Amino acid sequence: MNYFRLYLVLFACFFIQEAAQAQYVIVDSVIFKGNEKTRDNILRRELDLNSGDTLQVAEIDSRLEFNRRKLTNTNLFIWVKGDYHQNKPQHIIITYEFLEQWYLLGYPVFQLADRNLNDWWSRGHSMERTIYGAHLIHNNFMGRNEKLSLKAETGFTQRLELGYSNPYIDPKKTLGLGASLTYITNKNLTFRTVNDTLNTLSSNKILRERWSGALSLRKRLKFYDFHFAEIRYSHSVVADTIRQLNPNYYYKGSNEQNFLQLTYAYSYDFRDYAPYPLRGKKIDFAYNFYGILAQDALNYWDLRASVAYFFDLGSNFFITSQWKAKVTQENKNIPYANILALGYGNDNVRGYELNVIDGTNYLLSKNTFKYQLFNKIIPLRIIPYKQFNQVPLSIYPTVFFDFAYVYQENPELTSSRFSNRWIYGMGLGFDIVTYYNFVCKLGVPVVNSGKSGLVVSIGREF
Repeated sequence: MNYFRLYLVLFACFFIQEAAQAQYVIVDSVIFKGNEKTRDNILRRELDLNSGDTLQVAEIDSRLEFNRRKLTNTNLFIWVKGDYHQNKPQHIIITYEFLEQWYLLGYPVFQLADRNLNDWWSRGHSMERTIYGAHLIHNNFMGRNEKLSLKAETGFTQRLELGYSNPYIDPKKTLGLGASLTYITNKNLTFRTVNDTLNTLSSNKILRERWSGALSLRKRLKFYDFHFAEIRYSHSVVADTIRQLNPNYYYKGSNEQNFLQLTYAYSYDFRDYAPYPLRGKKIDFAYNFYGILAQDALNYWDLRASVAYFFDLGSNFFITSQWKAKVTQENKNIPYANILALGYGNDNVRGYELNVIDGTNYLLSKNTFKYQLFNKIIPLRIIPYKQFNQVPLSIYPTVFFDFAYVYQENPELTSSRFSNRWIYGMGLGFDIVTYYNFVCKLGVPVVNSGKSGLVVSIGREF
């Protein structure tokens, strides 16, 4: 009887061991295909999968997808595919396949000088209020995800800009470097805000001339945490006409502004697809100090913070909730040219695109419920180049609700209707996402001022 019990125990132990071993696999290798330009070590920097790793069978698919999204967020590829196969019992080989973007892009530029399409249209949609020129951008030019750019623009604003960035300059691939130099002249210039609307002056002469130079360092910890430090020097001069129209355009009625700015920023980025995320979260914090030198025209700081959550509800339904806030040092006489709140870039309540709400502090919330109606890669066989003949296209009907509060110390000076009160906008829309990170948003909002109409925007929400 004792021998029989011993046999049962040994058999049970053997069976349990075999079952446990069957639940795990060993990664023999991770192979990349299609990265003709991009170096393997840049791609491996994004992975938490390596040769020799042991994985649970149940987690293989999720880990592959998880790392595929990180590779996609390098913005080097039109698409990324991940797969694996078993090369021997309990051993697998993982393969990631890529279609690289066209990295050398030289193209003409035609864009609106106003803050958005609605603002341009409301000002008479004149072709004189446009900017045109050429951009030359070389991404990934040595296969290390560097970026070199040259931008030359004229028209409503004249601009010349040279930029360079390299995400990894050290062997451990944690430290990055960036630099930029910009020269801008304006013959059309906003000099004041009245009734939450910009007042602009046009002239045959240059109304403002400015240049700036910046040097930045970026530290990446593991995968999702980024620390950023930048030092920037800015010099600008405005015509006497601007100073006379608005003595507070620069500090103490001066027509010149020079200052050194120091910025520290932190970002936690855990999104599935940075240009148009559907899952994950992103947290940002920034501290800016303006006027480091004793002779600088400015001397104050501001804090900015934002958090965005992206939820997958299942069945192709998604919710996005994004919050942003800015706080400026009190009791500082900040010039008009340096007070920016809502109405610039994506910092706006949908429905208030025609308005600029100046202030030193603000809180903004943008919330969107969306449905993925269409998501496919469309082949265009008539185009011979593979970087352009496979077009990813996604379409999302949306419902949105935004609200904000802007604090303005002296709203009577600008006759502001929307500062120091809550404003909101809600409505329906369509988002269109396609290749090279192009995002187009169409919306029909209704706001608490009673206005409504079609809103068109291109770019990311936050």
